[in-house]
Amino acid sequence: LIFYVPFLQAGSMAEVADCQSSPFQSYVKDDFHSESIVLDNQCEKDKIQCEPQEGNVEYKYMLVNPSEERLHHLTTQLKWRVLEGSGEAIYAIGVEDDGTCKGISEQDLVSSLETLKEMSERAGCDMAMVRKQQGKEGWCAEVMVRQKPMDGHFIDMRIAVVGNVDSGKSTIVGVLTSGKLDNGRGLARSSVFRHRHELESGRTSSITQHIMGINASGDIVNYSSIHAKTSSEIVKESAKVVTFIDLAGHERYIKTTVYGMTGCVPDYTMVVVGANMGVQRMTKEHLGVALALKCPTYFVVTKVDMCPDNVLQGTVNELSKIVKAPGIRKMPLIVKSEKDVMTCAKSMASDARIAPIFLVSSVTGQSLELLRLFLNIIPAQKTKGLDVKAPAEFHIDDTFYVGGGDTEVRLC
Repeated sequence: LIFYVPFLQAGSMAEVADCQSSPFQSYVKDDFHSESIVLDNQCEKDKIQCEPQEGNVEYKYMLVNPSEERLHHLTTQLKWRVLEGSGEAIYAIGVEDDGTCKGISEQDLVSSLETLKEMSERAGCDMAMVRKQQGKEGWCAEVMVRQKPMDGHFIDMRIAVVGNVDSGKSTIVGVLTSGKLDNGRGLARSSVFRHRHELESGRTSSITQHIMGINASGDIVNYSSIHAKTSSEIVKESAKVVTFIDLAGHERYIKTTVYGMTGCVPDYTMVVVGANMGVQRMTKEHLGVALALKCPTYFVVTKVDMCPDNVLQGTVNELSKIVKAPGIRKMPLIVKSEKDVMTCAKSMASDARIAPIFLVSSVTGQSLELLRLFLNIIPAQKTKGLDVKAPAEFHIDDTFYVGGGDTEVRLC
């Protein structure tokens, strides 16, 4: 079964004004895990979208010395926001309910973060500062609040990786899960292939799943050891587990790809586009399947290190036209900064009107940190209509024979 979506001619790509910023060294406190965050300075726009009534995003202008009754109310509200985000929430400090980034003094910001930390501890969560910026009258901060893993429970987010053959899907999955850059000759993808013919041809022909663990502080568990960790070790240390479902890109395996996108029930679809290849026919086919399944989608343009500027610009323009075409009608946003990442993540958590486009290189590491931050912040999709009292259901991913003819079943 192949889905066809009409991609009509649209206007030229709208240029997205990047926030002119310079590095800002804020106060450093180990409790807030902000040492490795690159902080933005004065932003051009002092207003964001209004606070959503539902979802996992909460605006708070100031949280300075609340009473015990007020603190109890704030903690209850935090628990609800975390529940809306399937275990995680984003708090914007120094921002009014209408989205005005008014800002507060640095002393009030420190006090507000201390209060938010107390609220998080009461709710069984951990917090990590994501970004700090200058508002109209003072400082604003965006903080990730994530539920601590308890009794083996963690946030499970599944991402289907699709795109045309030779676009770099398996390579980007290998780089994200191992933390090691590719050498340009297939080193990263060799760790994710299952069959010998895949290693020989360099093309995926089956469905493979690989995980990236993130702890409550926002650090990637896979990278925190000198030796490669097993899947059980990663899951045990993680508060959020991102499962990449690496699917085939060749048209010969379209049925396998459709089966993976439907049977594995992904939360998001990552459409990978080779910068030197442009948007191919199978890329449109895979995007059509994602749209038919109403699965939120973002785009990753790979191989930007080996692509001439004019070819890269042509690929981005073509992709932007498709995203804005009738049937999709989304606003393309080239992600260039942490501000763009936060904007895209908030959109994904609500109406998903923005289509994020990352320009990355698996060899040089360009923009990979922004992609990792995006995966850290976006919430898992809420499952509607789930009957928690119903019997457990397992999907059979594959069957194969070994040794004496016994059948071994792999469960996904």
